Amino acid sequence: MKDSSDIRKFNMLKIKKILRQGGEYTKQQIANITGLSVATCNTLLNEMQGCGEVLGEKKRLHEVGRESVCYRINEDFETFLCLFLELHGEKRRLFACHLSVTGRVMEQKEEWYTFLDAAAIADAVAKMCGGKAAITQIVVGIPGIAEGDVVRHCDIPELEDAALKESLENRFHISVHLENDMHLKAYGYYRRCGSPDEIVTLAYFPEHILPGTASVHKGMVLQGKNQFAGMVGFLPYDVDREEELSLLKKDTCRPFISKAVTAIIAIVNPGIIVLTGELLDEDSMKWIRSDCLRHIPEEYMPVFCYEESLDSLYVEGMYQRALDCRDKM
Repeated sequence: MKDSSDIRKFNMLKIKKILRQGGEYTKQQIANITGLSVATCNTLLNEMQGCGEVLGEKKRLHEVGRESVCYRINEDFETFLCLFLELHGEKRRLFACHLSVTGRVMEQKEEWYTFLDAAAIADAVAKMCGGKAAITQIVVGIPGIAEGDVVRHCDIPELEDAALKESLENRFHISVHLENDMHLKAYGYYRRCGSPDEIVTLAYFPEHILPGTASVHKGMVLQGKNQFAGMVGFLPYDVDREEELSLLKKDTCRPFISKAVTAIIAIVNPGIIVLTGELLDEDSMKWIRSDCLRHIPEEYMPVFCYEESLDSLYVEGMYQRALDCRDKM
């Protein structure tokens, strides 16, 4: 049986989830939505208002009658810093986004590097954190595997084996969450437009970089034991890794993409596959489907969708993961 502190935390989380959606609510409205008593809502809202997490303002909701206190989340009380790293040819992209607790973009920056190691990332974080004491969570998306909070098999060579989470937490004393980029994008897709009962796979096919996929079902991203799930670039393509990377270009990529997508369909059986990356366009969906049909029966074929960019889903996934991490603390 949960003790009183667990129940209190659970009830407060119910209220926070309502207020994080934005807008204003009275105690009665919050009680109706959460199923909590008005007395419980009153106690918890007073506590959150006292520490500054919630703002309350008396308003007359109708032309007649008494004023009621309307509560809303204080967006200045707690914020999140989300950043992701990508390799494009010889250049490294760092995209940083400062978000309010409701998901509103407060500031965002994009910077390009020729060398991006843990120290350079920390310096970029320092610029974004400057004067922003309200940042309570940092989420970092990496083009690799976060194995025990250490970066492995990363597209950006200088980040290989970097203890990125530890170095950032030691410098900024803020909780850091490190996760594979495709896993965050898949989670963002689920939270924004996914159906709880649908299995969705996101597949990314960049040029001269190992492709990756991620699948999500009922809010659970299939990460595997070491966050290795979905790394289709490691499938046996009967060529060595160096040759594989050289062949991942427009005129020679088809066998690799077709084999990867066929394997995902056979193993995961998704209802939807969302494809993106420099090697693909809208017309690619036709030949991918045709190649997969050589091995997969028609009745098991998913719906194929093309997206030019998954950046917005990436940010959504990082924001939602930041909320998840905060709620577990």
